[in-house]
Amino acid sequence: IAYLLDKQTVRVQDLFSGASETINHDSNVDWLELNGRGNLLLFRDRSRHLHLYDVDVQTRTTLLDYCTYVQWVPGSDVVVAQNRSNLCVWYNVHSPDNVTIHEMKVDVMEIERGDGKTQVIVDEGVNTVSYELYEGLIAFGTAMDDNDLDAAMDILDTLPSSEEADAMWKQLSDLALMENKLAIAERCAAALGDVAR
Repeated sequence: IAYLLDKQTVRVQDLFSGASETINHDSNVDWLELNGRGNLLLFRDRSRHLHLYDVDVQTRTTLLDYCTYVQWVPGSDVVVAQNRSNLCVWYNVHSPDNVTIHEMKVDVMEIERGDGKTQVIVDEGVNTVSYELYEGLIAFGTAMDDNDLDAAMDILDTLPSSEEADAMWKQLSDLALMENKLAIAERCAAALGDVAR
């Protein structure tokens, strides 16, 4: 659970263990939301800066300036945000520099997820239009959160090479090595072109 103690102080509390974390910020916070697992907190301040706080490692990262809309994709750790004329999607919030940017001059209304696809609904004035997100990248994050490394590897095998995919191969490689799953780590190294590993 996350809540504001006052306009510049956020408290994140684990209801199971009773542990709590206090985050002080130099500007008033006007929006905050935890991910489904309760280990990542998004919050936006009155200056419209969007921040990500990782509860597990207690680090804060600024994701975006002048954020007008932000939301977690339902059932995932994927972030969708808008600033001025850009729609920004972080398929892997653990690599905040790897953001997918789509130019658009309309306002995001909501995110809908169902029937195997995720869509960002935007308001074009007279009507609404939907932009589809890449479900494979969203599914990868879910597989990683479930610690299903085989499923995560299978998902990455279907993706074209990109900066986002490379960051995910690296994330999977690190976790596979930690868990001593060497066949998966070897496949990740091959995908990244890391011959030495």
